[in-house]
Amino acid sequence: MADVDRLRRLLAALGAEDPEGWAASEVEENLPQLARYRLLRALSQDIEAWDAAAVDSLRDGMKAEGAGPTDPVAETVRIARAVARETVFSVLYRLSDPNSDDLPTELRQQVPGWVLMETTPAGEPTHRVLNALYEDLDTPDSPAAAPGDRTVAKGWIRETNLRALCESLAAEVGYDFDDSDWLAIDTALPHTDDEQPRSAWYAYPLVGRTRVDLHVARSVGGSEVSVSVRGTVDSRTRIRVALLVDVMARYAIAPG
Repeated sequence: MADVDRLRRLLAALGAEDPEGWAASEVEENLPQLARYRLLRALSQDIEAWDAAAVDSLRDGMKAEGAGPTDPVAETVRIARAVARETVFSVLYRLSDPNSDDLPTELRQQVPGWVLMETTPAGEPTHRVLNALYEDLDTPDSPAAAPGDRTVAKGWIRETNLRALCESLAAEVGYDFDDSDWLAIDTALPHTDDEQPRSAWYAYPLVGRTRVDLHVARSVGGSEVSVSVRGTVDSRTRIRVALLVDVMARYAIAPG
């Protein structure tokens, strides 16, 4: 049995409106309420991330993939399916990685996580974990497969904003970006050309809580850099990265 005062304190730190009730339920009924609240909290954040800007970003992404004009009903269906897929992806991602939430390290070390486990036909656990299901959501033989690659966001940004993009993207995935990382990208950039195939662009991995690969190529004769961010991330991160690229294209970012 867990200590009720400790549970109450942790649930309050997570933002529970009734930490006493959740804590009492865990102690008296022996239910994993702290883990349940943590998972529900993360999923609620993913739901709240779907604002007007997120839907616009999703619609722009479908247009970029070649979805032509169509009647309103068909467009609504396409958007609904895309949102449903992103939601399923997010749930699978959260189930696979409890530490994908935004908790401070000190708090994260005190709260339980979870696993999704296979059972026998009789309901007995086999102790085989169904891990990283989100990675197979887009494979060709998956029932939920969708066209396209693992592109999180793509577009162009001002070249002067490239380091700011790198640092912001690294912070988003929990990677400690420093001068040596920037030197590698800055040194490679002059030898790139965004008119070349994407496979010829310079790619740099950012590996933190999850991994994304940043592909960059300079617009020869211009002051822009084409960027493509690829990886397997939850829908909230996907939306935030897409907005980040958009901001870096629209505004000149001054060093802090």
